[in-house]
Amino acid sequence: MKFAKKVVIAVPLTDNMSQMLEGVRGMEFLKESEVHLISVFNTINYAVGLGEVPLVYPIIEDRKKIEESIMERLKQLSTDILPAQAKERAVIQCLFGENAKETFCDYVEKVKADTVVVATRKKRDFFESSFAHYVTKHLDADVIILKNHL
Repeated sequence: MKFAKKVVIAVPLTDNMSQMLEGVRGMEFLKESEVHLISVFNTINYAVGLGEVPLVYPIIEDRKKIEESIMERLKQLSTDILPAQAKERAVIQCLFGENAKETFCDYVEKVKADTVVVATRKKRDFFESSFAHYVTKHLDADVIILKNHL
């Protein structure tokens, strides 16, 4: 498919992420696409006192362990949901940022993706999460929303 040369999949850091992204399994066009599986881990800045350097959580020393753990989960997820041809070329990335939505959108723009896949839980209206709403509003890429009823 012409529109899906470069696909970025937003991977939620949940225990049921494989279930939430189950709909990806049937996307045959991914065989021909460059697929990026991206998770964003939120960071928090604490202002300790006036004039001091803010404390950032997670601290740098812990980020390596967090990244390794998330990368392992993403590798397993790629095996579970992607077609064999896409697994071999999959780009797996763990990003850190204060705002997951902005960090994800910045990544999509940086790699010039033309298609984005976002999974949501059934909550309300058409856009079922503020993440999906933000992505559709701020990106020029086509957005595929997987509606889950978990």
